[in-house]
Amino acid sequence: MTLELKNELTYAGRYLFRDNPLLVGRVAAELAANERRSPEELDAIGQRKLHATLQRAIQVLPYYRNLSRDFSVAEARDALRQFPIVEKATLVANPTTLYPHGGAKKPWEAIGKTSGTSGAPLTIYRSPTSVLYEQEFIKRHWSWGGYRQGMNRATLRGDLAVPIDRKQPPYWFFNRYNRQLILSSRHLNDRCVDAIIDRLAEYKADMLQAYPSAAYTLALYLAKRGRKLDIPVVFTGSEPVYGHQHDAIVGTLAHKIMDMYGMAERVAFATQCEHGNMHLNQDYSHVEILDDNGNPTDDYGFVVGTTYHNHAQPLVRYRLSDRTRWKPGRCACGRPFPMIEEVTGKYEDFITGSNGMAVSPSVLTFAFKYARNIKRSQVAQVGQGKWEVRLVPDTGWSEADRELLMHNLRTMVDAEVDVDLVYKDDLPNTAAGKFRWVVNETT
Repeated sequence: MTLELKNELTYAGRYLFRDNPLLVGRVAAELAANERRSPEELDAIGQRKLHATLQRAIQVLPYYRNLSRDFSVAEARDALRQFPIVEKATLVANPTTLYPHGGAKKPWEAIGKTSGTSGAPLTIYRSPTSVLYEQEFIKRHWSWGGYRQGMNRATLRGDLAVPIDRKQPPYWFFNRYNRQLILSSRHLNDRCVDAIIDRLAEYKADMLQAYPSAAYTLALYLAKRGRKLDIPVVFTGSEPVYGHQHDAIVGTLAHKIMDMYGMAERVAFATQCEHGNMHLNQDYSHVEILDDNGNPTDDYGFVVGTTYHNHAQPLVRYRLSDRTRWKPGRCACGRPFPMIEEVTGKYEDFITGSNGMAVSPSVLTFAFKYARNIKRSQVAQVGQGKWEVRLVPDTGWSEADRELLMHNLRTMVDAEVDVDLVYKDDLPNTAAGKFRWVVNETT
């Protein structure tokens, strides 16, 4: 079977399931109504959903066989405390007790996988209902940016749109069922990018879904060619959006960026509104922010989530490696969902400076914001107080550019850290098509 035929069948099947009004109409109406509810109403809804998840977890997962199911809806949050905190390693170590049916997937269940960039790959079983809910939560976020079903959308993520070794256009696949132009991020290079830019300009997308690194690369190519695209909004996810990426994308590729925070385990979902705030979708899951000792904190802590919609494999108090904190107040957008500060990214992707203290990736971006003639870069911690800055230099790269970057690192980030500049022909994405700009190779 050719890749084109495989894609045709895949997207037709997704459309018939995920976009079928008979299947998604009730879910879409529920989520739209939730945006207009009061925080108190949402809290009551969450209490009921949490109760159902906890009851289901005790029922189908042997890991919780010793926990009591004798608690009411009103007691659900108190009952949650009897559940231990689990994480990826816990699931990997308990494949028969934290997975239903002794670890055997049922035919009607979908499979979700993590990319494995921070450890062992992980498989999650998903119910058909949870798949429908996931897509409708994403569509609700799109609506915040003005996108409506039936408009033109483009995608620049990790999708295998065309064979990797294709040497001639098209470097895209058109999903006619969703009016979705799926662009191959693997062909964002000097030889192929002009055809991609021309097709995207011709298509007049109403929005672009993209990995931040892919959108940033495209924006750099546009700037280099003195061109601009007029896409109303880029919806980003799966990677952090760094400051220098945001500045390059807005104005060159699109009018604005609206970010999304989610994960394969689907225990938390936050979406950026038109005022720039990240809203935790309170009707998606129950989220706690806990410190290193597992206690609630108003400071930065781990994101710990309990799913509401996946009863095939309910994850309860699942601790992620991401950290954030609650943001007080109400947003000017008027939506009832609580706000969180910027998610700091995976804990192992923090690097430390010469004094042993963590250095924010956002601070690192200042050194690269004014750098020149760099196609791609990566900052890696390779030892205590020692970084390796890996660069794919552009054709105009010079000694002056090297000195400028080193000066920026010394004056804007850390004057004492030991930095080695290493030139690379390429800095590849992960197998999932994502790119990690900041990596800690000492963990």
